[in-house]
Amino acid sequence: MSSSPSESPVVPQSGATSGTLSYAPPAPRVPLFSADAWAPLKVELFRSLYIATSIAQIGTWVREAGGPWLMKILTDGTKTQPEMVAKVLVFSNLPICLLSVFAGALADVLDRRRLLIVTQIWMMVVSAILGVLTWAGLITPWGLLGLTFLLGAGTAAAGPALQAVLPELVPKKDLALAINLNSVALNVARALGPALFIFVVTFIPKEHGVGASFFVTAATFVVSIYVLWRWERPPQRAAVHGEEMWGAIRSGFLYTVHSPANRAILLRVLTFIVPAVVMWSQVPIIATGLLGLQKEHAEKGCAMLFAFVGLGAILGVLLMPGLHRRYKIDPVVNACTACFAGGLVLLSFVHHFWMASFIMVFLGINWVIIPTNFNTATQKSVPLWVKGRAISFYLTVLFGSFAIGGAIWGRVTTHFSYPGHVGINMSLLIGGLSMAALLVLAIWFPLTINEGLDLSPAFKGEAPKQPWPVALGTPEQSSLPSTNGDPVVGYSNDGPKGPMEVATDYDVEPTRVQEFLAAMRQVGQLRRRNGASHWRLEPGAPAGGAVRYVEHVRYHSSVEYTRQPARMTAHDMKLLEATRAFHVGSDAPLVRGAPASAHGLELKSTVGSWMTAKFAESFDRAFDEIAAAFDRFADLRERERQSRARK
Repeated sequence: MSSSPSESPVVPQSGATSGTLSYAPPAPRVPLFSADAWAPLKVELFRSLYIATSIAQIGTWVREAGGPWLMKILTDGTKTQPEMVAKVLVFSNLPICLLSVFAGALADVLDRRRLLIVTQIWMMVVSAILGVLTWAGLITPWGLLGLTFLLGAGTAAAGPALQAVLPELVPKKDLALAINLNSVALNVARALGPALFIFVVTFIPKEHGVGASFFVTAATFVVSIYVLWRWERPPQRAAVHGEEMWGAIRSGFLYTVHSPANRAILLRVLTFIVPAVVMWSQVPIIATGLLGLQKEHAEKGCAMLFAFVGLGAILGVLLMPGLHRRYKIDPVVNACTACFAGGLVLLSFVHHFWMASFIMVFLGINWVIIPTNFNTATQKSVPLWVKGRAISFYLTVLFGSFAIGGAIWGRVTTHFSYPGHVGINMSLLIGGLSMAALLVLAIWFPLTINEGLDLSPAFKGEAPKQPWPVALGTPEQSSLPSTNGDPVVGYSNDGPKGPMEVATDYDVEPTRVQEFLAAMRQVGQLRRRNGASHWRLEPGAPAGGAVRYVEHVRYHSSVEYTRQPARMTAHDMKLLEATRAFHVGSDAPLVRGAPASAHGLELKSTVGSWMTAKFAESFDRAFDEIAAAFDRFADLRERERQSRARK
């Protein structure tokens, strides 16, 4: 796994790797608390969706505060109570880890507005069911975990679509501010949600109060459903030549695996979130086991700790516009991670509620800055065609880390507990020290590897469509460009549709071979990132005084090859043009294409591949039917509206 961009004399790449705060030139003095943070709210559509989804997030955090506390009530007197309380966080985030990749593909393939409506309705219904069962006293620990899992599935489906729709709502210059404002909403919700939970359980005690809080959660989704329903968004088409869901997942996975920038971000997310979760997964245990709150005060104390973290997060969001203009992402994240680690260590030695509250505010400030910058780095590191899927992989690792961390710290706390003592202090201490130790990875895995690269589409408007492959060496020559930008020999529009291979000949001066090979390593990464299933560079036949190399690129299907131009960014084309400059012939490098079977690269027909294909086909058909049903329902509603208008 490469941690930084390949060194090449052709296309230098930049990235902040410094671990200390340094001014980014030019560095105008900008107030840290800046009114510019609210600029995206001037856009009416963003403002409406922002308010609606913020209300829904407040309801979500009412449930986030109520779920662990309900589990504590249900498991009172059991030795495994810390572990069961932590499992609420695990089951809330595990579906986001498992399903976000599918959700990211759906966000790029299906209509995002419709997908968001369906997910909001789903979470409203499941929250209401959870409220009914809790109010009636029928809920069990595993029933709570099961319904929590279903709510997490709704969050998983909504997350990539909601984030991928942001570029449609605000100007490009305000995208980072819009992401910050989403963090504001999340962390205001993190403060107000627990406060609302306290208000409900103050007037309605015990399980009935928790059940009522779940009804409040269900009600908060109504506003977002209404606003999304009223949004007159044009129907969405798949970003790249009508991709289907399974192919979209495969191409998103290949992009993530072969993108050094994305790999670095995901590793940093994992190594921060897993230690940080010790705070989130154990808040009820911190309130009772570390701070010693008595049973009559523990419920409110637990919710207040959540609220203090939310308060700190709001302060952190207000700091971010100034931080973004003064400093680069990497030093900000590194400094805040060190502060967060120190806060966890300090919290492990505190036994006074108000001192712990002050530390929670401090942790909240750093908490919001770090994941928000992870999100911003992800958004800026990928081109538009794969943005939803890149976000989905980010969410998969983010919430997968929550699930892993919740499971780890629940067991650690249980392990260090004994009669009369709860081992939460050891969990906090180990979490802080491990986070500080893992921060050393920032040296090799910066967050801004793609900083400064032009990731806009290489072809403006509709990307050129590639002709289909026929046989290698066919004399006809298309006037359309290949993914190199050169004409392709051996193509027509009536060839086979199976896997294919494209070969490109380069004649290079002997003195420039090492430079050429370094550049081609980047090209190979580019090909795989954009969907090639195989890439290799081989020496070819002698070409006079030059050294010949042949680049072989294999694609899963000819359809996948036709999508390459639409996936090319301006930076990709710059790299390819710089690579072609090594070719010493009078003509452009010769590009030849053929079905992959012509090179002895037939696809292996196995039971596993057959089952995978059938599963993918069934999955695509199911989502097609869901989309068609939604279309029919929308058409019926429109006809009814027109009928009422005529009357």
